[in-house]
Amino acid sequence: MPYTTGMDPKGPIPVSLFFTCLADAFSPGVGFATVKVLERFGAEVRVPLSQTCCGQPAYNSGNRKEARAMARKFLLSFPGEGYIVTPSGSCAAMVRHGYPVLFRDEPRTLALAHAVGERIYELSQFLVDVLGVTDPKSDFRGKVTYHDSCHLRRGLGVVEAPRKLLRAVPGVEFVEMEEADRCCGFGGVFSIKYPQISCRMTERKIERILATGASYVTSGDLGCLMNIGGMLSRQGYPVKAIHLAEILAGESSGAPAAAGSPGEGRS
Repeated sequence: MPYTTGMDPKGPIPVSLFFTCLADAFSPGVGFATVKVLERFGAEVRVPLSQTCCGQPAYNSGNRKEARAMARKFLLSFPGEGYIVTPSGSCAAMVRHGYPVLFRDEPRTLALAHAVGERIYELSQFLVDVLGVTDPKSDFRGKVTYHDSCHLRRGLGVVEAPRKLLRAVPGVEFVEMEEADRCCGFGGVFSIKYPQISCRMTERKIERILATGASYVTSGDLGCLMNIGGMLSRQGYPVKAIHLAEILAGESSGAPAAAGSPGEGRS
């Protein structure tokens, strides 16, 4: 069952955007595209300026003390009842499933973690499962294949939502790749600790992408796209890695969404 805010269903839908570290540092266009899509479907988007990292890198590295500190910061940055939406299945899975582990010995914080976890959604999950979007109203054009990020598919169980949205874009020719749910080799710190294994996994993923004949590969996690896109670029393949939010925003050229200041003046 989707979380409900208890707000007037006819009024604006309150949404807080979790921008994510990778989008903020490397691809802000993903955040701007997310805001554009959410506002298109009636969301009143705010961007809490106090937000930082969700704590997943520290958590995955075994640094639970640092992860707890970041998680506490996150919980304080997203108070209230409204939805929390992020263009990252990885971050959403961390908040929903990682925080209860971090705070299992702190009953009061654990209760807050569960409450916040019920409010957070990855973008495609929110559009399809909460808003019931069937037409993204995007003018994007191109042949597109989709990569299932591990956290989005296995952590949140989101499989069909992004595919439904892609198939609903008139200008998109959507083609499935073989082993779409196979890890791309990024895995955060995994790619740093085991670079040779990681690179081989990425090579296999790219082989599957190229076999589709697609011009674009998309996903709901920027980490995967940076990893895949980096190798595509280094090897000179004519395939562009682009975030699902940018496709849904309707950038018909396939370029990242225009820069701006999402949530400027809103806190």
